Amino acid sequence: MKGSSSRFGGLAGVLLVAAAATIWGTLGLVAKLVYDEGVSVQALVATRAVGAFLVIFAFLLFSGRLAVLKVEGRDLLSLVPLGVVSIGGFYLLYFYTIQESEVGVAAVLLYSSPAFVVLLARVFLGELLTPPKLLALFMTLTGILLVVGVTSPGDLAVRPLIVLTGLGAGLSYGLYSIVGKPLTRRLPTAAITCHMLGVGAVILLVFALPSLHTLFGLPVGIYAVLAASALVHTALAYALYTAGLVRLEAGQAAIVAAVEPVVAGAVGFVFLSEELTAVKVLGALLVVGGAAIAQLRLRRPPKSPAPDPAKGARLR
Repeated sequence: MKGSSSRFGGLAGVLLVAAAATIWGTLGLVAKLVYDEGVSVQALVATRAVGAFLVIFAFLLFSGRLAVLKVEGRDLLSLVPLGVVSIGGFYLLYFYTIQESEVGVAAVLLYSSPAFVVLLARVFLGELLTPPKLLALFMTLTGILLVVGVTSPGDLAVRPLIVLTGLGAGLSYGLYSIVGKPLTRRLPTAAITCHMLGVGAVILLVFALPSLHTLFGLPVGIYAVLAASALVHTALAYALYTAGLVRLEAGQAAIVAAVEPVVAGAVGFVFLSEELTAVKVLGALLVVGGAAIAQLRLRRPPKSPAPDPAKGARLR
């Protein structure tokens, strides 16, 4: 019975994480719908960050857990730059990449994040570059080159600037795993997320001030889409991912979540008529495979009585 219960819990964890990744995979479609109505990138990301912050703050307020937001000064010194880079920088770079390229391409470039984490962990955390990690780096780089069209240099699928913004999104997203790692040992997930979203929301609002007028006079349906980007694509997806992470190891959850760029590519192909060539598919598979291998461990980590969801938390 114990083994059966464990298998059921593992399956439930996989399904929960896959559901969260599927929701995130549709984020590009949401962005394209909003862009088509003339909303600026800055206004969209500011709205999303503010909405997500308010949702999490309201949850803590009505659940009587506001006390978790009290943090020490040394932790604020880490939370503020993390909010600026991993929320403000990530949102701006990723959603700009979506605007200027295809949804699937943006998602694949974002999945360079595990490769950046491997390199940064070597520099800042002293983690070894094992053969699986080197293989993951090679697969990720090769996959990205295929997706952006390096096989036909005269007809690149993505402009160099957009490749840089997409990779920048992956880098800023990956920094959370490196810089935020010490915080997860001292602070609850909700505290980290709420503070980072709060800082990011302020930064993004400043950037959005000149174009906030693009949010006025929109169809009711677009306002519903904007609300969904905060409620569904952030709050609900985050809750699903965290619930799944309780039942899985962080590395396993990250591997399952690699379904996200697959969903993004399919959504772009079906709903946005984006081109889906065999070379792009191969490149995407290499990137997803590299992301999965980057999460593998040569030895199975020891079981802990209560895994901490914060260690694999994802911010979207």
